[in-house]
Amino acid sequence: MAGKNFSEKHRILYYEGDQNAHVTLPMLVNMMVLASEDQSELLGVGPKKMSTTGLGWVVTQYQIKIKKMPKINEEVTISTEAINHNAYFCQRDFWISDKEGNELVHATSIFVMMDLQKRKMQKLIPEILEPYESEEVKQIIRLPKIIEPEDGEKLSHQYSVRYLDIDQNRHVNNSRYFEWMINTLDDEVLTNNFPSEVNVRYHVEVQPGAMINSKAIRSGSQGDFRTNHKIFVDDTLCTEANIEWQSYLE
Repeated sequence: MAGKNFSEKHRILYYEGDQNAHVTLPMLVNMMVLASEDQSELLGVGPKKMSTTGLGWVVTQYQIKIKKMPKINEEVTISTEAINHNAYFCQRDFWISDKEGNELVHATSIFVMMDLQKRKMQKLIPEILEPYESEEVKQIIRLPKIIEPEDGEKLSHQYSVRYLDIDQNRHVNNSRYFEWMINTLDDEVLTNNFPSEVNVRYHVEVQPGAMINSKAIRSGSQGDFRTNHKIFVDDTLCTEANIEWQSYLE
């Protein structure tokens, strides 16, 4: 038995799109997170309630499968559901569909609760978890590991963490990592292709004021290629990802 399903409509705004008028991957993730926050607020366990516990929700992994990127001014429906949980981890899924009900995006995510002062993972607490009515299981789904490429074109770019990169949980907003990863690629690649599958794992929080090094390896042929991404602070691996790319023309 799965948990409560929540849906809301959203019109893609001009600042959520790229030069092709397609929604960007960082904005797509923000839209999904907003839906989960709106559900939490509706159930009485939103940010205000969470603040009384000293805890915050933190995502550890996303697997996102994209059939088609929505475009600016397109109206979509974003649905989300807390599928199941064990003592420490919670699986939450997201779906984005068009006005005709065609599924455009399906994402599976793994969330944990973090003590915002100690910056350590905490056991899930019933008073926050119960309103979602997610199924309690011994073991939740294991999303795929990040695959290391054998070879390919190596790319890199450095960024400093800015004040506006930090969210209310006092860590770098999840969408920023996608910006850092994707911006290692050139304009031609991003103009002609979209991410059809994304698998990203977060290992270590990037702290305010840090200097990050975003590294990428691109392999495969045009229209059917993949990229491997790693975000470092000094020698510490903070985030890694695999992204499969597909041509807009296919």
